[in-house]
Amino acid sequence: MDKQDITKFLDSMIGRIEQKEIDLFKKVIATNKITDIKDHEGFFYAVLYPFEQFISGFVKSKIANNRDVVFIIQNQKFIEHNFARIIEEKEGSPCSADKSRTIMRSLLNHYKSGQKITFNYEQEYTYHLPKKVFKTHDHIIKFYEGLKFLWYGDNKKYLEALQIFNEPKNQ
Repeated sequence: MDKQDITKFLDSMIGRIEQKEIDLFKKVIATNKITDIKDHEGFFYAVLYPFEQFISGFVKSKIANNRDVVFIIQNQKFIEHNFARIIEEKEGSPCSADKSRTIMRSLLNHYKSGQKITFNYEQEYTYHLPKKVFKTHDHIIKFYEGLKFLWYGDNKKYLEALQIFNEPKNQ
């Protein structure tokens, strides 16, 4: 398979994914009363807000009635990407996605059960565990809380959370 064949294959895959998105959009439009959207605010209230409310209700009734669980699930890409980026900067990119997913699962478990976040570095495989940063419950929670405040437009706690990476032991 040459480069041109690979490109055609990838283009066809993207085309199928995009077509699925278009088909889903048409189904949603057929069942929703979305009217003429003139700006970003109209789009938010006509499209995004109802789905955010649906997701929030679903999470509260099926997963956990906890504001942090809802926030994590609704904003998982934002949160996970920020954890992954710090891990990549401090530890390198190998297994950074595994490490950020482990942190996300641990965060959800913490807010669902109240259980403190701990990692077992004595187990046989530890590739999915952070080695230099986010090793403690306090660091993970402080960074998560900073991200949460940043999401809502308050960067003070986020900037404070970033300071832990300037400490000599976290360089």
